[in-house]
Amino acid sequence: MLKFLGTGGAFNTKRGNTSAYFELGSELFLIDVGEDVFPKTIENHLFDQKTRVNIFITHLHSDHVGSLGTLLAYLYINVFGQDRSKICVYFPSEALKELLELQGVTEEVYTFYVNLWDELYVDGYQREVEYNFEAGKHTPYLDYKKNENCYHITFSQKKEFCFYYSGDTCEFNHQLSNPYAYDWIYHEVTMIKSAEVHFQYDKLLEATKDMPADQKKKFVLMHLDSNFDVERAKMDGFSIAGEQL
Repeated sequence: MLKFLGTGGAFNTKRGNTSAYFELGSELFLIDVGEDVFPKTIENHLFDQKTRVNIFITHLHSDHVGSLGTLLAYLYINVFGQDRSKICVYFPSEALKELLELQGVTEEVYTFYVNLWDELYVDGYQREVEYNFEAGKHTPYLDYKKNENCYHITFSQKKEFCFYYSGDTCEFNHQLSNPYAYDWIYHEVTMIKSAEVHFQYDKLLEATKDMPADQKKKFVLMHLDSNFDVERAKMDGFSIAGEQL
């Protein structure tokens, strides 16, 4: 379902910042826009023939939002002829808007949606797409105004697809114990045993140990460290973001 512009953790320059996208009709859905993501959107011609770009943000660490301001300005000036209604940003906190304002990017160049849940009506599609943000745990040092600071996102379209995207997290959402509810589960993971702000691989093994092989394979691992053992993860029955599924 998802295509990836990068699959690495913050310091994994080889894999690049984790960022994913999918297309429905003439619309683009982009998840996270880290520091190295903007040039990749141009190189991959993601905006060609698009009637709207929908950008979803999981949290405000720079490897997830670092080039968002540049991207929004580019879309406003170079793609959509200064029509901000075609440039939609989704995040359940006003903190993102404040961050962009500090960069000189105001709401004159994009449309901001702060909802936790909503339906999107996509050009050329009769069934609406639903998105749902759910607060998750990541790091206590990412804390704006004592609000939740990181979100998981579920996207679904009735009878078409349903997938889960964890963003950065140190926990395993109890909903994922029933993988049959999803077509794909995109989950961040680390093999660093001392990690406290990312989800440890050994914990993922424990959480999925009783799952059938076909359900375990739905877990697509992303936000990988430089020393992540991809071959081991495949042997253990998981999928890897950015590889053919």
